[in-house]
Amino acid sequence: MKNGEGSTDSISNISVQSKIEMAMKECGEGERWESIFLFSSEGLLMAHSGISSDYSEESLLEFAFSLNDLVKLLRNDLSVKEIIINGIHKKKLVFRYFYAWSNQVVIAAVISGRKGYRRALGRLIKWICQYVAEREKVDHFSQ
Repeated sequence: MKNGEGSTDSISNISVQSKIEMAMKECGEGERWESIFLFSSEGLLMAHSGISSDYSEESLLEFAFSLNDLVKLLRNDLSVKEIIINGIHKKKLVFRYFYAWSNQVVIAAVISGRKGYRRALGRLIKWICQYVAEREKVDHFSQ
């Protein structure tokens, strides 16, 4: 799937990208994050929501992939699944690595620090994983 284009939800004709972006907005209600991005293991933008005046999509992608080897190394020894970087203007850059579509993907979020984000981010990741599993079942049976 390239940027979610061309892939549509067989039930509602809404693209996978649009569904994930709606979930990002719903889970992030109450200003949990300024911006949030889902990147594939190849570095493709799969979905995003919000805009940060301090951090661009490109800078978050660079951070996410520069940390990729570190996450793999630490995951084997310490079960690391999240890395937090304290940024400018009291913002945090949060990188959460998980598996979906049989590949490691990463959510990169700019957190303003005003409200808790961990539970909302956990709900979002759980939703993405369940959605992907449901779609894979539907796709498998429709073949």
